Amino acid sequence: MIKIVLDTNAILSASLFGGMIEQVVDLVIANKLQLFISSSLVEEVDKKLDDFQVDEAISIKVMAILGKGIMVSPNIRITACRDPEDNFLLELVESSKADYLITRDKDLLELPGAKWEDTRIVKPEAFLVILRGMKIL
Repeated sequence: MIKIVLDTNAILSASLFGGMIEQVVDLVIANKLQLFISSSLVEEVDKKLDDFQVDEAISIKVMAILGKGIMVSPNIRITACRDPEDNFLLELVESSKADYLITRDKDLLELPGAKWEDTRIVKPEAFLVILRGMKIL
């Protein structure tokens, strides 16, 4: 099974707006993709939910997505990202050995080769193309 990490904005976007990223989330819910999460990711999602004051239905949708994730506790510290607030995602992908990090964050996408270790860093639309090529979508 393909192992993925969704960044905070991808999780929120799927819940608020749908679109391409929602197709990825649907595959997570259907157990066709394995999602990894960390306490840092959950905390950031919770903070943004509070900041945006979303209604309860959206919060429930977000929690359903997170509920499908496998909790990982990274035991490494990475300081490679231009935006230090994104380093926790690199720690998560490295600790989980994720195949893909799905994000629109330029600070992550512009890492050398759009990779971190063995994890490819891709936008949602590029990931959907990959899934179609693998006949998963």
